[in-house]
Amino acid sequence: MKKLLRRFKVISIDVYIYQMLNYKPFADALPNYKIEKSNLRKGRRCYFIKDSGNIVHRSYLISKVFLLKSINKIGPAIGDCSTVNSHRGQSIYPFVINKIAQDVLDNDHKSVFVIVNKDNLSSIRGIEKAGFSKIASIVAKRWLWIYFKREIIYFNN
Repeated sequence: MKKLLRRFKVISIDVYIYQMLNYKPFADALPNYKIEKSNLRKGRRCYFIKDSGNIVHRSYLISKVFLLKSINKIGPAIGDCSTVNSHRGQSIYPFVINKIAQDVLDNDHKSVFVIVNKDNLSSIRGIEKAGFSKIASIVAKRWLWIYFKREIIYFNN
């Protein structure tokens, strides 16, 4: 019951939106890691890396994110990424999201996005290292799928 009630709660949003229009190859090579993919459900795909049989990184490609409508953009977004503590600091996150962007852009999408909380500095460094450009900042309130009290700042690239 508590889980159901949480869905009806007003949530504060304070994020940056990054975009890649043209693929930019990732500078650092990680030859020891192979990225695998699996479809979890319609509109969502998981990309992951295993080391010694254990998953050490997961990133998701989400086909539709309602928040992007706030800045009049549509397209897939990378999100819900995580790397286990033992593998952090090895550039796995930027390597994976860069390869996801390549996969997306090679399959006739015009752009790919990453939405990140403004206080997540390590993710922001990884996103920028992967070749994404910051295009907007959004501060808003969300209730279900409705965004209100939006403050949007656009960045010139």
